[in-house]
Parts: sequence; C-alpha cells; structure tokens
Amino acid sequence: MSRFQAVPYEDQSEINLSPMLDVVFIMLIFFIVVASFVKEDGLPVTLPQGVKDIPDDIESITITVEARGTFIVNGRAMTSSSVEPYVQALHAENPEAGFGVLLAPGSRVKHAVVAVEAGRRIGLEVVPIARQE
Repeated sequence: MSRFQAVPYEDQSEINLSPMLDVVFIMLIFFIVVASFVKEDGLPVTLPQGVKDIPDDIESITITVEARGTFIVNGRAMTSSSVEPYVQALHAENPEAGFGVLLAPGSRVKHAVVAVEAGRRIGLEVVPIARQE
C-alpha cells in the first residue's frame, strides 16, 4: 500500500482571500485618513530680495570642443596643443574671468579631457561642462 493517496478534487481546501483584502482596504483607508492630518513643515528658506543682473563687462573663457576635434577658445580656432597655453595667457590677463567647456554633439572624450585639463592648469578644481545644442 502506498503512503500517498490521491485526494479527490472536491476534498481539496481552497484559500479564501476575501478577509485579507478587507484588512488591506481598511488599512489603506486608515493611512489615507491619518496622512491628511499630518502637517509637515519644510525648511525655512530665505529668498533673495532682488535679482542681480550679470554685468556685460565680465569676460569668460569658453572652450568649445567640436566633433571633428578642433577647439574654439573665445571664438578662435586652435589645436589641442595650443589650447592650454592660450587659456593660461587669457587667465593671466584677467584672473577674475569665468571658465567653461562646451561639448558639441559627437565630440570625443579625449578632446574634452584636453579642455578640462586646461581649466585645471589655471587653478580650477571644478570645471563646468555643458553640452552645446
């Protein structure tokens, strides 16, 4: 005689999920009601009184890295070897000038590194990089 006997289908037990769904809906209603009474305060923020315009006389050093590997520094096209000395000369003339790198779509990473290193050589720890549209 076998230890395991087949149980007829009508004798098998079923799991009733209705009580579990009732509990879930009651908990959902409870949390919705409680959440509507909770008032969360944010951090105090001091907003500036007026917007200051950026003066037009402030110059910036902008390196545009094009897809074909050329660099344009403030409107002047140059090669990768001449970017760093030119940026250092511009920075020596105006140490307060801003600095940024614009990457054209399709430009290579090795060319972007040359532009970022030029910014690092003039003393910037963080070099802003933007994508040209």
